Amino acid sequence: MKIEKQLPSTDAEKVDKFKADVKPIVEGIEDVEMNVNCVLGPGDKYRVVENVTTLEDTETPVNIEHNDGEVLLIDFWATWCPPCQGPMAHNQ
Repeated sequence: MKIEKQLPSTDAEKVDKFKADVKPIVEGIEDVEMNVNCVLGPGDKYRVVENVTTLEDTETPVNIEHNDGEVLLIDFWATWCPPCQGPMAHNQ
């Protein structure tokens, strides 16, 4: 059995509670896949990205938070991604 549901980000607390409540019930049951998640959409409130490290200080985790009037550019990449490897060539 496969259960999938995407809810708006405003329901994040409900989704987290649902997952916590259901986990012990479905754990260990074969052929049950449950995927209930929140998705961000246009105009949704920004969520804090917690416990990330910067290139300058890889030991101290920080949170990425939005401040009014501030623009953030977050560049996601992966070492296995060919288009991502070009900008990382200086690291080799």
